[in-house]
Amino acid sequence: MQLKKITVIMTIFTFLTIFAHAQAGKIECLWPNAEDAVMYELEIATIAVNEDVRAMPKQVVYTTTSVFTAGIQLPLSLFEGQDLKKLYLRTRPLDLDKNPIGPFTKPKVLSKMSLNPSKPTPTSLYTDGPLPLYPVYSWIPVEGAAKYEVEVTDQWPESPNGTEPSKHRIRSYSIQQPGFDCYDPEPLIDEGIYYWRVLAYDKDNQPIGLYSDPVLLQVKTGSYEWATFGDSITHGGGAISNPPSDARFDYSSYLPYKAKNLGKSGDTAETLEERFDQEVLPFKPKYLLIMGGSNSIRGGISADDVIESLAAINKKCQNNNIKPIFLTLPPINPERIQRVFNEATVSNWKTELAKVNAFIKMQPAYVDVYPSLVDEQGLLPVKYAQDGLHLDISGKRIIGHKVSDYIKEHSL
Repeated sequence: MQLKKITVIMTIFTFLTIFAHAQAGKIECLWPNAEDAVMYELEIATIAVNEDVRAMPKQVVYTTTSVFTAGIQLPLSLFEGQDLKKLYLRTRPLDLDKNPIGPFTKPKVLSKMSLNPSKPTPTSLYTDGPLPLYPVYSWIPVEGAAKYEVEVTDQWPESPNGTEPSKHRIRSYSIQQPGFDCYDPEPLIDEGIYYWRVLAYDKDNQPIGLYSDPVLLQVKTGSYEWATFGDSITHGGGAISNPPSDARFDYSSYLPYKAKNLGKSGDTAETLEERFDQEVLPFKPKYLLIMGGSNSIRGGISADDVIESLAAINKKCQNNNIKPIFLTLPPINPERIQRVFNEATVSNWKTELAKVNAFIKMQPAYVDVYPSLVDEQGLLPVKYAQDGLHLDISGKRIIGHKVSDYIKEHSL
């Protein structure tokens, strides 16, 4: 009997704690993550529109196109005096120019969404396949957040949904701006079980609600049959706003076998060579799919220097009983890179990239993805990469299928 009383008291205490930390006056809305969406158009109307057209202006209570995740938190003050049971939410995916690239979702009653959530909603769950060497932590933006803190622990946090740092913390990152993701700058190499979670803060540096639920991260070293190695094209992410934590933007997700992703965003051919021993060898891959040099070429590094680094990586593979399979570099689109990243591309990039690809095609094992990704002007088409560099799902699927064809043809 005493045990039952204690259990009831603890349950009430937990409920009251969560309720006390909940940020009142907001609602969280989630919807399916559309393919290659840069952003979403969101519409909340007083009528359930089932056709793929906008509601009449007089029926629209709220609309925006500035949504960059498949979910949003909105202040209830937007709907003051309205019955949430009589409001309907729809979204549709947009490209960089805010053109629709898919239909509106079916209308959902707003009252069925999550009212006054007490903690952030993680969107990077890593439930399928090996954990990438460089995890990216992502979440639905919290209403009113000015910054976030991401924490990684090596044990289950002793207070999973509190606001205090865990005694099991091994690393943490402060994101000093509103946002929805955090690229871990350090690799998770050591075998073990880890967890990540995120906490939002307001402009006065006060927590908004509680830490998110801890998300499992499992690292296994030892022998892997397949691994991928490269820069951000390998690491993942695409359609400008989608982080590498979305597996659809990882070309290895389209392979017939699971692969360990050893990619790192921002790498050059030189940095790939530099980190090989520390970050590839612990995982002992039998086959290593290698794509690197795009950042080098567009930044003005000569093809000869890129080739030198790739040759060194090839030698390291041979010395460690790893079979390297090189992928030719995709083309890029300097105009889109300039528009999205405000970064210039050297004028001779086509010539230098062609030299690198010619070297790659001299290797015993290679997959030529370039011809499937280039247009008649020698550029990477917008339909494959809206930012001109990082291939979207459509482009990653092509790479994955080309590699899969190679695997099948060579009975690997």
